[in-house]
Amino acid sequence: MNARKLLTGGGAAGTAVRWGLLTAAVMALLLYVPTPYAAYEPGLAFYTKPLVRAARPDEPGAGAFMLTTVQMSYANAWKSIRSFWDGDIELVRKRDLFRGGSKAEFVERQTVMMRGSQTDAVEAAYMEAGIPYQIEPYAVVVSDAGAAGGALQTGDEIVFFGGRPITSLRELTLALGRGTVSGQAHVAVIRGGKKKEVSIKLSAGATADQQAIALGVRKLTELRRMLPGNAEDEVEIQSGEIGGPSAGLMFALQTLDELTEGDLTAGLRVAGTGTIDAGGKVGAIGGVAHKVVAAHRAGADVFLVPEQNEQEAIAKAAEIGTGMRVIGVGSLREAKRVLTEAGG
Repeated sequence: MNARKLLTGGGAAGTAVRWGLLTAAVMALLLYVPTPYAAYEPGLAFYTKPLVRAARPDEPGAGAFMLTTVQMSYANAWKSIRSFWDGDIELVRKRDLFRGGSKAEFVERQTVMMRGSQTDAVEAAYMEAGIPYQIEPYAVVVSDAGAAGGALQTGDEIVFFGGRPITSLRELTLALGRGTVSGQAHVAVIRGGKKKEVSIKLSAGATADQQAIALGVRKLTELRRMLPGNAEDEVEIQSGEIGGPSAGLMFALQTLDELTEGDLTAGLRVAGTGTIDAGGKVGAIGGVAHKVVAAHRAGADVFLVPEQNEQEAIAKAAEIGTGMRVIGVGSLREAKRVLTEAGG
């Protein structure tokens, strides 16, 4: 029997082939046809100790700190349908997520935010531990180029402006102030690990202290390093491909644990999330329900969460029936205190 007869015949074989082709077509539609959505789902929990390199690390304790992540992927039709009954899938429009830009720009924004968050985590830990330090700016990065898509791109590190080296926002302000902020300017940047020179049109009417506006981008970020008075107190955080600012609290706790005697974990497996500023204040994050699931799957005893996200996290913990304790905190000092109490 030839292929034509299989497709057109009225027998059982022809019917089976037609159903097979129909099934294949439906599966292809569900799995491979793109949708306008991205999907957030629970990610993984990572131990923070291997990511925080201290010059003089403290002895490992009985417990551990873990940061939690959210997994983001493009949603096919099947995942979009599953989201109606699967509470672990959260859909968001790509255009809202990427804010008019590309996925590559989104990743670059997340990377720059993580680099800034690491510095704030170390500074907050130094302040809490009473360790003297100095702040040294070392780079100015385009953290958000905006949707206009000019010569400068998200993630560009500005190294020269008008022939002058740039390592801080103050130096960029001075460079802009030396002439009228208008016309053309030559800028050297590091992009993708390589040096590149671009010519940009400065925005007319912008003042020297409006650096981002002058350069035609949405936001610039000054990256800094903390220089402790004693070299033995130096700490470096290497987050790998983890992006965004929401690991700040857990990095600060791990750094503080490395800088001080004793076991800050109180012998517990402590997962958590939350931004942190240089003064130790913990800020709200997105995707907290997914991170509760990630912490539960990793076997955490305690999940630390920003106060603003506490009720949502508690509700998700109750929904999945975890025995993990969810505790809201507003600062690094408060997180330290609740861990001491939890261990007692």
